[in-house]
Amino acid sequence: MKVAVVGLGIAGLSICARLALAGHDVSGFEQFGPMHEQGSSHGDTRITRLTPGEGEIYVTLARRAAPLWRTWEGLAGQPLIEWTSGLMAGPRGSAFVEACQRMSKTPASLLPGDAVHVLTRGYIAMPHEWDVFRQEDCGVVGADATRAFLLKQAPRWGAKLFHNVRIDAPVEGLSLRIGGEMRAFDAIIVATGSWAGKMLPEFAKRLSPRRRVLGWFATPEPRILPVVCVDNEVGLFGMSAPRGLYKIGLHSVGGVVDPDAVHEPDDADREMLSQQARLLLPKHDQTPVRMARCLYTLTPDENFLIAPSAAHERVLIFSACSGHGFKYAPIYGEFAEEWLRGTPSAELEAFSIEKRARAA
Repeated sequence: MKVAVVGLGIAGLSICARLALAGHDVSGFEQFGPMHEQGSSHGDTRITRLTPGEGEIYVTLARRAAPLWRTWEGLAGQPLIEWTSGLMAGPRGSAFVEACQRMSKTPASLLPGDAVHVLTRGYIAMPHEWDVFRQEDCGVVGADATRAFLLKQAPRWGAKLFHNVRIDAPVEGLSLRIGGEMRAFDAIIVATGSWAGKMLPEFAKRLSPRRRVLGWFATPEPRILPVVCVDNEVGLFGMSAPRGLYKIGLHSVGGVVDPDAVHEPDDADREMLSQQARLLLPKHDQTPVRMARCLYTLTPDENFLIAPSAAHERVLIFSACSGHGFKYAPIYGEFAEEWLRGTPSAELEAFSIEKRARAA
């Protein structure tokens, strides 16, 4: 089958690699360069958890992805995940912390917040009255290392990747206008992240591009620290990064943006991140050594959206960038293959329009 994949972030690259391996004639198109930093897939590290607190479906996805990550690591010839353990935390009675504990199915009890200071030798601090659940199955994914691997591996399996190529929007039917010329395909998968609403306007009201900012903080004595996911008003998350730095971001802070006009981090962002570092990272410098922006694409319920177009059943929107999508990267290609074959899938059903309609 002749398949076009529009967007070569982590989802698009995974889809290209898998479909090419399955024997399809795959062409992937990206409007930016191979390792660009405009979307939501770039960065040195991303959080991974085998027991995500977002819901049971994501636990299933994480466990399904785990052996494929090991396969990717074997093909890449290097580790792509570093397991560090994690601290899921929030005010006493936090529904998020409770969900993490329940889904992990382990007998471990909750810790008081000040126990974190002892566990991390003072490098991470949390209020005494908070609940903390310690998860061993947490770590960090080398995001850019994974992208670089797929950029090499997908063509080895037969995928044709085209960068710095803009596809005219919107996508209508099974033809794409590329450089003024129309090219026909048997199926089209739109995995353009924050640009998906422009490519497929019928989904625009379901997708909200948001600007987020990340900051890296240094310490005189670098060490590998646990991942943290905090259920507070800013949705704080953090992870170790290369060169002994610790990276933090705020899941819930940042407004709706046009993905073609996103401003770079500024002094207000620096102060916002420094304020959180003063609370969380007492032994670190309180000014970030660098900052970077990232684009989230949120659905109203913050779940993924994988659904065929109402105008043409062989056009698929594939949006998995609600802030927690990188950890499942290896199975995105499997989802695309299931969709092409018409194979029923609990995951595809869970992220479909119909499933959401029934839930509402």
